[in-house]
Amino acid sequence: MRAFLSKILFRVNIVAALFLLLSYVSVFVSPQLFWPIALLGLAYPFLLLINLAFIVLWLVNWEKQFSLSFLAIALGYTFFFRIIQIHLPWNSAKKPNTHEAFKVLSFNVRLFNIYNSASNKNDGYEIIKFTERESPDIICFQEFYTRQKGKYSEAELFKHLPKNKYHHVKYTFSKKGVSNFGIATFSKYPIVSRGEVPFKNTYNACIYSDLKINDDTIRVYNNHLQSVRFLRQNYDFIDTLKIEYNSRNFIGFLDITYRLMQAYLKRAQQTDIIAAHIKLSPYPVIVCGDFNDSPVSYTYQKIHYNLYDAFMESGTGFGNTYLGKFPSFRIDYILHSKTLTSHNYRSPKLELSDHYPVVCTISAK
Repeated sequence: MRAFLSKILFRVNIVAALFLLLSYVSVFVSPQLFWPIALLGLAYPFLLLINLAFIVLWLVNWEKQFSLSFLAIALGYTFFFRIIQIHLPWNSAKKPNTHEAFKVLSFNVRLFNIYNSASNKNDGYEIIKFTERESPDIICFQEFYTRQKGKYSEAELFKHLPKNKYHHVKYTFSKKGVSNFGIATFSKYPIVSRGEVPFKNTYNACIYSDLKINDDTIRVYNNHLQSVRFLRQNYDFIDTLKIEYNSRNFIGFLDITYRLMQAYLKRAQQTDIIAAHIKLSPYPVIVCGDFNDSPVSYTYQKIHYNLYDAFMESGTGFGNTYLGKFPSFRIDYILHSKTLTSHNYRSPKLELSDHYPVVCTISAK
């Protein structure tokens, strides 16, 4: 009986190891070619845990089958460090080696929570107060919101982000009455040039700002890529899902699958456009924003190519930045050219939005 059970478990182990290996492959395959493989990249943390569990199981029973999952994990060890970083205290808090370092903040502020009546109505101003306390030199806001006058007007916001300290560029992708919705980049350094990386048929956006920092020019990209756009009914379905076949479950699965497919297809298009634009940049770059995708994804792999990840350079712990139920992973990033170096990466666990902010200090090497 034990031998039979061992054979069954090993076959399951083979499937788990194969899926883990395919999750590595998923980062190189555009969802426009075959979108379902992207789901394996999204599932990487769970596949990793399953394979770790198999290693423990086989070792406890002194079985040599542990080598299968061990080898599968070892082949993709670099992906592990995209999820979790272990820096010794004297390395994770290392200080910039020049006085020319500057602090960067990227934060999806969820429209300052203006439509989330169930949350603290002061969350929006708590976000501004947090930004004021951090006093970053460069700010990249996603899901930014302003009104023409009154609460959250530019005049009100600039009481905390004064114009004599921040030059700013804003791209508004939607208007509703007196309200503006979009992304915004604020800089204490002069913006010598600015522009938009255009997407088609979407409310998402990418802007860039060329900043004069001392004697150098650095291009800062601020991105908000395609989200899955789950509705409340989708989250309710996930919460109440039972593993049984019925028409409700079938329709719920179809709706979620369709939304995932549309998101992956649109995000892949946006990713290719951004990556091509970055490649042509005449200046070193800093790439910030909400990618709406995990570190084991085509989006991250394509944009991250030939860049450093601030979390991997100087972060510590599990790098989740999204508070929502799905996916609760790292989907907000600060990337930068290899001619720059990052220090003191942090993601303060502030429950003021459905994202945590990400902060780091950057300097020239």
